[in-house]
Amino acid sequence: MRLLGILDIPETMSPLGKRIKDVLREKGITQAELARLVGTKQQTISYIVSDQNPAQTSRYATKIAEVLGVNPSWLQTGDGDRHDPSVPIRVGNVVVRSVQVPILLSADVPLFLEGKPTSNQGLLMTDSASAGVSFALELAGNSMAPTFKEGDRVVIDTSLKPEPGDYVAAMAGDVILFRRYRQRQSGFELVPENQDWETLSSNDDIRIVGVMTEHRRYRRP
Repeated sequence: MRLLGILDIPETMSPLGKRIKDVLREKGITQAELARLVGTKQQTISYIVSDQNPAQTSRYATKIAEVLGVNPSWLQTGDGDRHDPSVPIRVGNVVVRSVQVPILLSADVPLFLEGKPTSNQGLLMTDSASAGVSFALELAGNSMAPTFKEGDRVVIDTSLKPEPGDYVAAMAGDVILFRRYRQRQSGFELVPENQDWETLSSNDDIRIVGVMTEHRRYRRP
């Protein structure tokens, strides 16, 4: 009988568990750290990667892939490029490559920009944004009515620079704003669609966070 070496993976371990263990080892991340970033207990992660767990998937797999920075399809199936975070979706004869972006509350946007863990409200699939630097924001209030309604979701790509007429997310102090971008000879203005709200200028210590690449509206009951 051959003794297991330190890097050997028992044959009873699921491919999912093996891939997670491989990435944890490569990145120097402990199971406890992964559990904290995913938002679950260490015992849950330990079970997913345990020798006794033959499961091929887990409801935490997508979030684990996001935290580890790998392709969620590769993590669960082994198919595709592990470093490509996009997921191929076939519609008829057409293959669309989509990426998953976190849905954030306004309070979580500064944490996202700093690369810190956030209390994600879920994930949104999109083919309109860059992976790793984009997020979805659920709008609140009526400052952008009637073009945008409360509860609409917008995908924000932080790698893009705004052009006149773009809709952008911006930070005014600790407050996250969503407005239309208007270029001025000196600086810029952020314009609400609702005329009851004030137009803000770059003189108001405002920082552009990113540019909207997609707008989704959902039917309300």
